[in-house]
Amino acid sequence: MQVAEIFDKASGKLPMVPKVVQELMASFHRNDVNIGDITDMVMHDQVLSARVLRLANSARFGGSRRVGSLDDAVLLLGFDNLRVLVIASGITGATLGIPGFDMRSFWLRSFAMANTAKLLSRLCGQDPQLGYTCGLLSNIGELVLYVAAPEQARQVERIIAGGADRIAAERMLLGLDLTVLGAELARRWSFPDEIQEAILNQHDLLNEDASPFALLIGLTSCIVSGFRHGMPSEEMLASLPDRVLERLNLERERVESAIDQLQQSSTLVDELF
Repeated sequence: MQVAEIFDKASGKLPMVPKVVQELMASFHRNDVNIGDITDMVMHDQVLSARVLRLANSARFGGSRRVGSLDDAVLLLGFDNLRVLVIASGITGATLGIPGFDMRSFWLRSFAMANTAKLLSRLCGQDPQLGYTCGLLSNIGELVLYVAAPEQARQVERIIAGGADRIAAERMLLGLDLTVLGAELARRWSFPDEIQEAILNQHDLLNEDASPFALLIGLTSCIVSGFRHGMPSEEMLASLPDRVLERLNLERERVESAIDQLQQSSTLVDELF
C-alpha cells in the first residue's frame, strides 16, 4: 500500500486537533508566546479544559496541591508543563472513538513513552518538553491505519501476537511501517519538522543522519518495551547500544543513576480516560 492510498481511505475520518494545540506545537522554539491568550483559548473549550485539569492532577503531573483551574496549572506547573498538558489533552481527546481500537492501551503506552522520553531528554541535555511530545506521538501512525484499513491493522496485530517483530510485520503486509503514516499525519496536522522526523526515523538507529530526537525516541522505545515486559534493571542497562548513547552524549553511568525513575515512568499506570 502507498501512503497516499491509505490517507485517501481515511479521508474525512481522521481526527482534527484543536487550533490551540497546533499553535502550541509551533511555539517550542519561540519566546513570544502569550500565556494569557493560550489560557483563554483553552478555557473557551470546556471539554479540552476539563481534560487538561484531569491530566494535571494525574500521577504524572500532580503534586502535593490539587490543580483546580488553568490559572492554578500555570502557577503550580509553569508554562512548559501547561503546554504539554494542553497538547496531550487535545490529541487524546481528538482521537477517541475509533471502532475496534484499544484506545486506552494505546494511550497508556504513549504516555509511558512520553514520560520516559522526557526523562531521557533531561539526561542528555535536550528539550524535555519536546522530547515528551515526540514520545507521545511516536506511535500515532497506528491510529491512521485503524481508521483507513482496520482489517489490515488487525492482521498486523494477530501476527505480532504470535511473536513477530512489529516493523517487519507491518512492512510485509503493508509495504511500509507505521512511522511513515505517523510522520505524514504530523505533517498534515502542521506539527514541526523536528517532530515529524523523530517519528519517521525512530527505528533507524544506525542512520547517521537521524536527529537526536529520533535516536532518543528509539532508545525510549527499547526501555519502555523492556520494562513493560519485566526486564531487570541490570539487563536493561547492559542492553543499551553504546553507539546511540555516544551520539546522544549520554553516559551509561548517568542512565544507571536514573534507572529506577525510568522504570517507574515506563510502567506507571494513570486513569486518564
